[in-house]
Amino acid sequence: MNGGTSKKSADGGIASTLSLQRIRVKADGYDHTGAYWGAGPDVFIATTRDRATEITVRAKSIADAREKATAELARKPGEARTGPREPIGGASSNKTRYEFDWRDLVMIKPVRVRVTHSRDYLGQGQDHIEVESLVPKKAPLPITDTGYRSHFLSPLDLVNDGGPVTFVTAWLDREAKSRDWQKRQTARSQGDLFQWADAQSEVSSRKRQLSAPARKPARRRPQPKP
Repeated sequence: MNGGTSKKSADGGIASTLSLQRIRVKADGYDHTGAYWGAGPDVFIATTRDRATEITVRAKSIADAREKATAELARKPGEARTGPREPIGGASSNKTRYEFDWRDLVMIKPVRVRVTHSRDYLGQGQDHIEVESLVPKKAPLPITDTGYRSHFLSPLDLVNDGGPVTFVTAWLDREAKSRDWQKRQTARSQGDLFQWADAQSEVSSRKRQLSAPARKPARRRPQPKP
């Protein structure tokens, strides 16, 4: 892995530190692990210091990769990418992950939610959002019973809705108002309470058994010899 510091002095003067990982791609488009990236230069994965954002580019050198990654990081929503789209094995060229706690009025505990935002996932002007329950894992959400949801939308719509976290939070809050969700959540909450009561009853029963004095075995009378 090759590391380096990259600063972007575009609008806003935001400085960003990038860690670069180089993946050597052979002439047939595969790397040494057998993963296919497509024919072309080596693949570089640039990660921000907080490890929340990954920029994947193809470049002939570290300097070239750093320049491309910095330009992609500075690209504004809806702004066209400079240069042709290069194959990177189906991976997203710009991916950012967010985590937050979400809870509706019925939930006893919040759910830790991860939102992964991929820019230009299939092509220019089409972003991709992934919503996933982390803790509890695969916990139902108002927008999915499996704990995972995939959604496509335009980057400008996402910006107008306040960004990935605001968009998903509003989506969850809105769907949580449905009667179907509230009914299911109430049933789940009651089920949790019943399970807790059963567990407490079992614990109390075990304590009573442990605290009860042990009975002495009855003495057997000797039998008369024939």
